[in-house]
Amino acid sequence: MKIIFIRHGEPDYSIDSLTEKGWREAYALAERIQKWKVKEFYVSPLGRARIRQRQE
Repeated sequence: MKIIFIRHGEPDYSIDSLTEKGWREAYALAERIQKWKVKEFYVSPLGRARIRQRQE
């Protein structure tokens, strides 16, 4: 078993989301991990982490 921890992109704490740079980071990471064989994802309940999860 392999466990990988990934932090969300650059946060905008005032609106519990991501900054423009954070969105670019999230999209770049999404492209990179598409090749990984992942069985399960565990996502933080915080808005800045969950927004990206819902867009997939």
